[in-house]
Amino acid sequence: MPEQQMRVVLGADPLFQPSTGIGNYTRNLARNLLALQLLEELTLYANGAVLRADSMASLIDSSIESTSWKEKNLGLLSKLRSYLASREWALRAYQTVTPLVDRVRLHRYQGAVFHSPNYLLPAFDGPTVVTIHDLSIQRYPEYHPAERVRLLDARINDAAATATHIITDSTCMRREIVEHFGIDDARVTAIPLAAGEQFRPRTAENCWPVLEALKIGYKQFFLFASTIEPRKNLLRICAAYRALREAGHTDWPIVFVGAEGWKSEAEHAEIRSLVQRGWAQYLGFVDAATLPILYSAAGALVFPSIYEGFGLPALEAQQSGTRVITSRGSAMAEFSSECDLLVEPLQVESLIEGMMRAVELESGGDGRALRSNGSGLSWQNTARLTADVYKKVVGASV
Repeated sequence: MPEQQMRVVLGADPLFQPSTGIGNYTRNLARNLLALQLLEELTLYANGAVLRADSMASLIDSSIESTSWKEKNLGLLSKLRSYLASREWALRAYQTVTPLVDRVRLHRYQGAVFHSPNYLLPAFDGPTVVTIHDLSIQRYPEYHPAERVRLLDARINDAAATATHIITDSTCMRREIVEHFGIDDARVTAIPLAAGEQFRPRTAENCWPVLEALKIGYKQFFLFASTIEPRKNLLRICAAYRALREAGHTDWPIVFVGAEGWKSEAEHAEIRSLVQRGWAQYLGFVDAATLPILYSAAGALVFPSIYEGFGLPALEAQQSGTRVITSRGSAMAEFSSECDLLVEPLQVESLIEGMMRAVELESGGDGRALRSNGSGLSWQNTARLTADVYKKVVGASV
């Protein structure tokens, strides 16, 4: 039986982009809310349309995840949003009409909780929860297209001001949100994300087909796995790796995995330069079967981002039994293990030292303790803690 009779409308727009971190978060949250029977009813709302999912199976197999839906809608939606953001009159019209559509569509769900997993809230007459994963739009606007900042900045501010409750991914981000928006810390709850069960330690034999295809050795390469974009600190990663190779400190190659992001021309030029020297491989976006194997087989994940609200790749690598080189004082350091290496992300010399230390530890056999590494975080826990927030806002609205 459900723990409490609650009706929740979950914003499902991110499910149209299932390869993104927020798409992954939305899907796993919905699946586990259903699987654990934490709600009386879960309704999905995307792009002005109500989509019902009455069981975990129907959610997994629903049309929002089908190729035909994505092909018909994802490209069109992306183009529409870019068009609106670049034209003042269209943006004003969009911002005027959308709340009216939302209010009409969602009117029948009065008495439910609306939860947006992706920063923004629709017009809704009832208790609301919004997940704000980070404040990169506000703190680092230079790392985003101007039209994205233009479209989202004011709406995120509005969501923070009007939401009944805010969820974020880490204690570090909770403090940042409270300070940035000047709001009561009782309105903000930190609920950590999780890595899927597919991210687990694997033996060299289990990884062999992928490693053989790439001509790389088990636990003998660096891995970068994220979108190729400026805030991921790739220019400094490449500079540190180049210095290591030129000084003869390692012969580990570096493997770059990730889709092309905004304003990444300089980053791709650096990656191409390393590839041309035979020191690197750029795989682009890899499928869901290959990525967990790369995590398990890597000697270290290099992930010293300039800014992250959580940094899910670091957790996925940890759970896969792989050491992580990540940024000191960041949200990622919050759940780092004693096996991880913390560096100063803006100092190339610190990155060099961290990468050298990773090679030394792995070569010295000190990586074996990582093979059973586990974070203790799970999507079931994320769903339970989120349901607790729903109970809290329902109680506050009575």
